[in-house]
Amino acid sequence: MTRTTHAVGLPATPCSAVLASALLALAACRGEPAAPTPTPPPTPPPTPPASASVGAFLAGGQPTFVVGTAGDERADRLVAGQVALVRDALFPDAPVLLDTEVDATRWPTRAMVYGGPHVNHLVARLALPLELAPGRLALGGQVFAGAEFQLIAVVPADAAHPEFVLYAGTGTPGVGEINRSGGAAPITVKDAFGVLATGRWEGGAAVLDARAPRLAWREVAGRHGVVAFPARLPPAPNEDAVRAAIEAGLARAAATLGLADPPPVTTYVYPDARSKASLTGDGGDGTAVVEASVVHVVAAPASALEALLAHEATHVLVHQRWGAVGSPLLGEGGAVWAAGGYAGRSLAAWAHALAPTPVAELFAGFRALPEAVAYPTAGLLVEVAVATVGVEAVRAHLVPATGATWAAACRAAGTSAEALDAALRARLSASR
Repeated sequence: MTRTTHAVGLPATPCSAVLASALLALAACRGEPAAPTPTPPPTPPPTPPASASVGAFLAGGQPTFVVGTAGDERADRLVAGQVALVRDALFPDAPVLLDTEVDATRWPTRAMVYGGPHVNHLVARLALPLELAPGRLALGGQVFAGAEFQLIAVVPADAAHPEFVLYAGTGTPGVGEINRSGGAAPITVKDAFGVLATGRWEGGAAVLDARAPRLAWREVAGRHGVVAFPARLPPAPNEDAVRAAIEAGLARAAATLGLADPPPVTTYVYPDARSKASLTGDGGDGTAVVEASVVHVVAAPASALEALLAHEATHVLVHQRWGAVGSPLLGEGGAVWAAGGYAGRSLAAWAHALAPTPVAELFAGFRALPEAVAYPTAGLLVEVAVATVGVEAVRAHLVPATGATWAAACRAAGTSAEALDAALRARLSASR
């Protein structure tokens, strides 16, 4: 062991430091300038942590919507429609940019980006900490294979972009009703049943928690799609009647919408509301998952089940064949109209019970109204709109409209907002 001794009273200085000091002193005595001390490279600013959730991101202020335009005509319409729906409901003054209008020098500080790489030019150019393509999502060491998966993620900032929220899916375009649930964590993955996995970012990489449980299903093919029952349960005595009611409801929805060749729909049947809620997070009688072309229902008597299927299947068929719905008012109104009623009562019966509500108020406060007022009134609005301008004009102009574009949509359909308001009042007044 080597021991270094120092003179009493002097600080203990390493030998290399003593030698360097001596050389500098010698250079000064000779009149030679000392070598400049090198300037250390600047320390890059720390990357800010990702928001704790989409909700936390949105709480930071008004966002800028970025619309994907890299898909085909249908995909582009659906992406734009989803953005219009959310913007009108939550941030009516928020700016909207196309994916082609954003580059490294023009990133909005609070971007909400819609569409995966196959339908969004901007996302396709980014080096994301995940893989997303039609039919495949890979992140956190897991792979989700299929066209039904949706991703909601607060993507952390890096050198190429600030933090932003990404709404994307493995389907095309994959963003139908994507804002409906999820977003309580930095990363949410949804499937045809609802939230499948959540996670967070650690060191720039995704870390996913355990997946939500999923059941095995016994599937029975039908004329309009597949009816599925929990595989662990024996067939119920009324299973044939349940399947017949589901087929009838699907047929009614397709016929009302004028679809000669509707897409197939998978219907999952639950024995009770509790089991449905445990798997989907929704204990209601029926739930539609439009991107996956799926309906979840609680088993019920045949007549009620047929009407329920007509209602929920309309949401799926409208998305798949008509395009994006611009408002809850027209979305739920179309489903109530196609089903012919709401909560076991016909539209004619509801017309006797409802007071007129201006359409502008229906747009503005649809979700705040009691459901027993909002839903049947919306169904009656669609009924009088179809009677006034026809199904095709409703499909092309009224269904995609938001509250802000309603007047222009009515003119394009060949009527006016005032005329439809008057028609709705007359429909309700005539029944009182």
